[in-house]
Parts: sequence; structure tokens; C-alpha cells
Amino acid sequence: MLKYIRSHALVKVFLWVIIIAFVATIFYSWGAGGQVEGANKTIATVNGMKIQVNEFNRAYGNILNFYRDQFHDQFSDEMAAKLNLKENALEALIQNRLILAEAEKMNLLVSNQELVSSISKRPEFQKDSQFSNVLYQNYLNFYRITPREFEESQRKDILRKKLEEVIKASTQISESEIQEAYKKENEKIKFKFIGFSRDFFKPTGLPSDQDLQKYFEAHKNEFEVPEQIQVQYVKLVPAMVMDKIEIYEEDIKDYYNTNEAKFFIKKQYQASHILIKSDPQLPFGEDLSDEEKEKLLDEADAGARGKAEEILKQIRDGADFGEMAKKYSDDPGSGANGGSLGQFSKGMMVAEFEEALDRLSPGELGSPVQTVFGFHIIRLDQVNEERIKPLVEVQESIKTTLKEIKARQRIRRIAKKIRKAAGAGNNLAIAALEYKAETHTTEFISGRVHNVPEIGNVPEFFNAAFALAGEQLSEPVNTPEASYLLKVSARKDPHLPELNEVLSEVTLAVVEENNKNATTNKLEALRKRLEIEKDLEKLARELNLTVDETPFITRADSIPGIGNIQSIKDAVFVLQPGETTTGSTRGAFYLIQMVEREAAGAPDAEQSKKLYTRLKNEKSQALFREWMEKIKENAEIMIDRTLL
Repeated sequence: MLKYIRSHALVKVFLWVIIIAFVATIFYSWGAGGQVEGANKTIATVNGMKIQVNEFNRAYGNILNFYRDQFHDQFSDEMAAKLNLKENALEALIQNRLILAEAEKMNLLVSNQELVSSISKRPEFQKDSQFSNVLYQNYLNFYRITPREFEESQRKDILRKKLEEVIKASTQISESEIQEAYKKENEKIKFKFIGFSRDFFKPTGLPSDQDLQKYFEAHKNEFEVPEQIQVQYVKLVPAMVMDKIEIYEEDIKDYYNTNEAKFFIKKQYQASHILIKSDPQLPFGEDLSDEEKEKLLDEADAGARGKAEEILKQIRDGADFGEMAKKYSDDPGSGANGGSLGQFSKGMMVAEFEEALDRLSPGELGSPVQTVFGFHIIRLDQVNEERIKPLVEVQESIKTTLKEIKARQRIRRIAKKIRKAAGAGNNLAIAALEYKAETHTTEFISGRVHNVPEIGNVPEFFNAAFALAGEQLSEPVNTPEASYLLKVSARKDPHLPELNEVLSEVTLAVVEENNKNATTNKLEALRKRLEIEKDLEKLARELNLTVDETPFITRADSIPGIGNIQSIKDAVFVLQPGETTTGSTRGAFYLIQMVEREAAGAPDAEQSKKLYTRLKNEKSQALFREWMEKIKENAEIMIDRTLL
């Protein structure tokens, strides 16, 4: 799918990874099951309004599940930490509290009519493009939510969006801003560079004992050993009871009727096209009138249309569609495949393209159709109309789903029974044996390092473990994958180590710093020499390295041979031909010399319109963030970071 998306410019795919978008699921997290029961500690207060650990865990769990769905096995604790997801989850909750309070101050209200309209348009409550009260009631019953709870969460979400719109409404975009943005995004540069490994100019010899001691004393806090705990736990998974679960026909029918929207299949097309772009590369300038620009654009469109019609005539006279696509199509992704776009759902292509498809019968070839991308010769290869999968087609998958749900519910009940059987003495091992469950013990783990293969990336487990005091036994910790009971069996207090305890880590840090300093200093000396001599190839020969040269690139492009490194692009785009700079990535340093700059020109009417829309959205988002920061500055916010 990713390959398909990257190959076809027509596909309209928008992936919004904005943490605040999870606020709607934070108000009321139905069916979450990921909270630590009884964990009602307060992780933060916002002007006296409490945010409790359970609420934070639900928000964090929602975000983690989103990233797991996107990255699958590639997602890890390390990635979660680098993305700062815990802080982002808490920030979303804090913003939510502040936004609702400000909306109340502004007397913003959500009418019953607005609420009804919002709920009635939700896709899971639609049947035959109409709101279905049966689906709505089934949904509430299935997830055990009252109408009042669900509707209150929706009311708050609408209120939040209303306040955002009020703040953003004053955003204005000037013509000069549009011109400057176009220039910045479309001017192109070409430059040469030499790449150096980070230890290319490393000093000879290893650091001395004095160097290590000096570095350690200056950075001792970086090597602090945090609190460590050893956790005794019971892990219960649905598979343990799966073979004991029975699913009845009534259960399957109830689930199907409640979740009918899940089985809706959009209309599917299989099509091919030949794209002829209308891309005149107009020499726009201040001396061209709007009429002159329009004339040039019309001429370019006429030329592209004429070429498309001539290709269509040849195909209808017997030329092979696939060969013509390979020869003439300006869509490189599909052109190389004989014009094939593969199979795609309704709504993935631009409107004009899909309207043309709907006028064709399978196997039929249409006249050229114009979209924002140019002129298309379209052939409809196959079409499957939209439908709802019948019960007979999905009953086995529903049965599997229901078995998983009921197995999960059963192990949660077992976890509660084990917790009760442990009694006042919190004897987890003996209580677990009564229910034929095994008890395990982790190695010592810390808040920074808790790699327990048998547990994996389960924040609920580790949050609960580090929140326990003394010999306390946790309440059941429930996630979609498992239920846990745990207690801390041993502790080690945090402490600053002696040098010999962390000698290898300190040595590595000193070597890396020395290598970096040596390469940085040498690189600056080479840059100054290059400024005078202007001969990058000569320097490369002396160092037995090669010079690479980029093609023309814009600020949006990744740099061939280097990557999409914003700091390097920022440094290079301000240079004039012949000027030099240096840059670095995590793995290398670069000596850079500007070669050539290509001016951007000016935007046409369509480009200006698109820029205006995008800039207004970006500026309004920035305005809202700025407003949000001011609200936060004046708020009394207290956070217990030991619970993060």
C-alpha cells in the first residue's frame, strides 16, 4: 500500500498524526480496558482541576495504539520515548482542561441541534446514507455507555472545536506572504559536498585516566543509576481460556447488527490511465498582465489536450494502450506499468477522475478528462459496487472476534479472583497456584531501562509497577493483550556511581566527544581554506575522498547522498554560488560549496489559491498555539512527574 501511495500523485491520502486529535477519546474512553483499576492518583492539576492516572493511561494507551497500528513491529519503547509520547499525552489532557475552561468563560455553548447534527453524521451510525437509531442504540449497548455519557463527550468535543475556530478566525494572509512562500518553496539550488565520518580526523591514542576522571566529574549526573525494582507478576492471556469459550448464533447476529458499518465495502475500481501534464513553465513576471498569463495557460492546456486526443485516436485505431502509456504518460508510477493504477476505493481519486470512471463501463475507454494534474485518457478495467458483506461471509471472523472479547473478559475476572485470594498478606505466588497461573519475576528494571521480553512495550504494566509502595499488590492491570497482577519484590535506591562502575560508558562518551571535536575543528579549517582556494575537488583528492554534486533541489526535497536534514538545507539555501558552509548528521560531517541557484518565478492563480489556503491554515494553527501558550502561562499547572 505504501508503495502504491508513493507511486501515484492522484491518490488523496492525508495522515494526521496530531496528538490533540485524541482528545475526543480522552473525554470518555469506552471499552478501553487499559486502565489500572483503582489507580486514582492525581498526575496533574490544572487550575485546581484534577487529571488522574487512569485518565492519563487511557490517553497514552490510545496514542500508543495509534502508533502500533502505523508501525507494527517497528514500534518500540525507544521510539515512544523519542517521540515524547507520554509528555504529549499529558499535554493533550492539560490543553483539554484549559480549552473547556476558556470556552466556558467566553459563554460558548453547544445547542442540542448542533449535538444531534454531529452525532447523526457519524459513519458508524449510518445505514443507506441515513442516521439509524437502531445502530446508535446497539452501539451504546454493546460498549455499555449511556446516551448521556456519550452525548456529553461529543458536546465537549464540539465545544473545543468551536473555541479553536473563534481563535483562528482573525487570521489574514497578505499577497506578499503568498509571493514569499512561493519563492521559498520553488527556488532551486545545486551544490557540491564531501562527506566525512564522525571519526575521520580522530585523535591518536585512547583518553588518559585523567581525561576520563575529568569528564566523569563534569558529567556525573548523566551516569546516575536510577531507582531499580524487581517485579513479581502473573500474566494472564486470552489464549489460556480460549478453548473454553462458546459463541452462540445469537451472539454473532447481535454483533453483526451492532457493527454493520464495519462490514461496509466501498465501491472498488480497477483502472488504467495515460496522463498528459499541462505544465508550461511560464516566465511569469511583474510585466505580465492577468490576461496574458491566462492566455499562456490556455495555450498550454490546448496543447496538452491536443496531444491526449491524438494518443487516444491512435489507441482507438489499434495501438496498444499499455505501450502508449509507457511511451507518453507523465505519471511515472503508472506509466511504467502500462498505465495501470491497480485497484482503489471510491474517494481515493480526485473528483473529476472518479466522475469520468462512473460514466464508463468495464473495458471502455473515455475521452480526455482534465484535472489539476493534467489531461487523462482513462480506461475502466473492472468495477465492484459498494456493498455490505452478508452475515454468512463474515460470521467466522465475528466468531473469532467474540471469542477474543469473551476470553479477555474471563481472564480479567480470574485476575480479580487471584487478587482477592492473595488476601491481606498479598501472597501472589500461592494465590496464583489456586487458579493454575504461573508467577514470574523480572530482572532489576528502572524507569529508563525496563526491557522485559515477556512483557514487551506495555506502559500500563510499568506505570503500575513504579507506582507501588512497599509490599503492596496491584489491582488487576488490564490491556487488550493481557491482564497482570504485580508486586515489587526488591528495590535498589538511586545513586551516583563510582567511575569504575560505569568506566566503559564514560570511555565511550569521551572517545565520541574527542572524535567529534577533532573532526569539527579540522572541518572548519578546511572550510576556511576552501573559501580562499574555491577548489573542492583538490581538497577531496588530498583526503582521498570523492566530491558529490546534487541535482537542482527545493527546500522540500531530500538531499541525495545526505538525507532530508533541515539544518543543512537551512544553511545551504542562504548561500550564493561559490560560498561554503559545513553541516552534520548523526553519522557524518559535510563540507559544502554552493554551485548554482535557480529563481522561482511567480505563482499562477491556481497556485496562489492553494498557497493562500495552506498558509491560512498554518498561520491559524500557529495563532492557536500562541494563544494556548499564553493561557498556559497564566494557569496554575502542577505535574507529578514521578507518575509519568
